[in-house]
Amino acid sequence: MKKLLLSVLTLGLVSCKKENLKVVNITNFQSTEGFVDVPLSIVNREELDSYFEYTARAILNKEKVGVTIRLKKDIPPGFVNGEPKNMFLKEGIQFISRGKESDVLLQFLSDKYDLKNTDLVLKDTQTFTCANLNQDSPNYVNNKSRFKIFLEGEQDYAELFVNFDFEKNRIYLNEKDHEYREPLIKLLKK
Repeated sequence: MKKLLLSVLTLGLVSCKKENLKVVNITNFQSTEGFVDVPLSIVNREELDSYFEYTARAILNKEKVGVTIRLKKDIPPGFVNGEPKNMFLKEGIQFISRGKESDVLLQFLSDKYDLKNTDLVLKDTQTFTCANLNQDSPNYVNNKSRFKIFLEGEQDYAELFVNFDFEKNRIYLNEKDHEYREPLIKLLKK
């Protein structure tokens, strides 16, 4: 009887965990007020020495797309009493390619931006300085945290919002401005 009860409890816990990790489907994605704000589900979390690492994924036409995103640990509030403080974080966010999953995600972004790119490949690893747009320190589990990353090349510049909703297990790649569409894709691709 004890084994049966233990099995039922274990099965219940496993199924609850899977339900919380339901992956967002972006197959029929529509822009919001002309902006491309792409949601990704956090399907795995890992604590590293200096970062929290999140596997962020979505479903696109029955195919997995995604990227690994690292967020620096121990981030202080970006605003204190309404004033900017600790605003810029050097090496605050990293994108790590997940191979084909990330390449398809980059192509999806390019298509939604109405760019005519083909055969895009996301760079293996990129580290970004970011603007800390938060009035509180992230707790990495229960709250929302907002950041803006800066991408710079020799001739190109772009910005992108990377917003974390830890309660809903989501990371959003939110468009900052239409003028950054083409340079953003150029700076993210190999």
